[in-house]
Amino acid sequence: MSVSKRIRYFKQLAILLTIFWTLLTTVFVVYQFYNEEKHIEENSLERIKGVAEESLAFVFWVYEQKAKAMNDDERYNFRTNFSLKDLLALLAKQSSMEFDIAPVSRDFAHSALKPSLKQAFQNVKNEHHDSFALYEDAGIKHLFYVKPMFANKACISCHVHSESAIGDLLGFTTIQMKVPTFKTANPQSYYFLIITYFGTWLLGLFAIWWIHARGRNYLNEKTKMYEESMYALIDMMEKRDSYTAGHSQRVAEYSKMLVLEMDYSSDDVDFIYKAGMLHDIGKIEIPDAILLKPDKLTSIEYSLIQRHSTASYELLSREPFSGLAHIVLHHHERYDGMGYPDGLKADQIPFFSQIITVADAFDAMTTNRAYRKSLSRQEAFAILEEEKGKQFNPYIVNVAKEVFANVTLPKNTTQMPKDLLEEMRFSYYFRDQLTSFYNVNYLKFIFAHAGDCQLKIVSVDHLNCTNFSLYNKKYGWKKGDEFLCLIAKMIGELYPESIIVRAYSDNFLVLHVNENEQQMNYSKIDALVTEHELVMVYQHIDLEIDEHLTWEILEDKLLRL
Repeated sequence: MSVSKRIRYFKQLAILLTIFWTLLTTVFVVYQFYNEEKHIEENSLERIKGVAEESLAFVFWVYEQKAKAMNDDERYNFRTNFSLKDLLALLAKQSSMEFDIAPVSRDFAHSALKPSLKQAFQNVKNEHHDSFALYEDAGIKHLFYVKPMFANKACISCHVHSESAIGDLLGFTTIQMKVPTFKTANPQSYYFLIITYFGTWLLGLFAIWWIHARGRNYLNEKTKMYEESMYALIDMMEKRDSYTAGHSQRVAEYSKMLVLEMDYSSDDVDFIYKAGMLHDIGKIEIPDAILLKPDKLTSIEYSLIQRHSTASYELLSREPFSGLAHIVLHHHERYDGMGYPDGLKADQIPFFSQIITVADAFDAMTTNRAYRKSLSRQEAFAILEEEKGKQFNPYIVNVAKEVFANVTLPKNTTQMPKDLLEEMRFSYYFRDQLTSFYNVNYLKFIFAHAGDCQLKIVSVDHLNCTNFSLYNKKYGWKKGDEFLCLIAKMIGELYPESIIVRAYSDNFLVLHVNENEQQMNYSKIDALVTEHELVMVYQHIDLEIDEHLTWEILEDKLLRL
């Protein structure tokens, strides 16, 4: 999993944890407040039960007291002149409840009572025990309690219910009360719980996002460090080969342009740009002798160059570039399956790898290389068109021809050494190991890139020490090398501002770039070689202004002298 995907995954995880923590906190809050409300309801029920018992006992006590105090006429009149509802109203005022008495004959089925209250009455009537119901009215919860009234001796003796037998259901005592909310019943606990749960929820959110931020920063720092290390490798590679540096940048830009034209997301644009920058990172493993060779590669050398794709994959296989590794590995596959390293074909090749392939080839064709000059835009397009369906994906080629039609091509790209340090890196092919003069490879190179080097060769001197093989036979190769180095030193002192090339064995070419250079005195060199029975032959060639010179032309001129 790439770092960007991992960061997104962590963010999604943090969001899920936030939702889960919010839901969990909500469940606890609802559960806590629900239990508090149930507890208040239970307390209200216990309270109303007690009041119901007291009210019924009080009613029967009143009947009993009146029965004892009144004669028969008064007992009879008591039923009509004395109202128990007035008595219950007095009780209701003292207990903040509503009391009422309903006869057993009351028709509840056709009354305007709520269904739950009707059911409470029916339960008492059928089962002869207390019943209650909870209901809401105008958003306020009420508790309705029904207690049966059974006939006893006092009721009968009062002639109020003389027609009833002891134990008969006479009616119902009903009590109603408002059930307080948790907020009104216990405001201190209510606000304490709200503050506690809200604070806990905020603390949990802070912990989740703090951990997310730490993880994201860790991954970003890890990515930054790894990117810096990889770009440091690129910097090292750039210093080895100045061409590769500009090439990687251009391939990244070209690939980015193609992806933008295909309407990919910004993440994909960033992804392929990095892939383009790093597609040749494996060349860090390629020896300078092959990487910097200013000529076409042999089959063995080319097989070693092919190794750079696999080397790039191995370097990028760790996070945060593991997603790039697979793309970079296959950027030298061909659409027809003839590429490397795995010989993938058509859609088997990752699409982004195919994009980099086209960008890579276009830049290689339109820039100067050590062994050839750059091609024009139209020449490059012609090759892309010719290789459509062979080396390149036809669709990508069509897009590339539109995108690259107006792109600014690089100028003055060269692999010419720009300073002494770069020259020393080219020493394997450009320096003679014995005399430290330049070799023929360098001569061919500067002829091919004379315009890039801005060199104007005005004349050439050829110094040939004849019969040098006799000296080697007489004194041995080691002494011969030492003597040749001595001759080279003298030639170098004669031409301090010229380009000196050891052409072959005992042949030296001096390329004059200074028009005002004076005629040289060869007396010291002649004295040295004559002492050892050798002869130094001198040839001089003046060149025309802007004359195009190659190694073959120079060799032909020298042979004709």
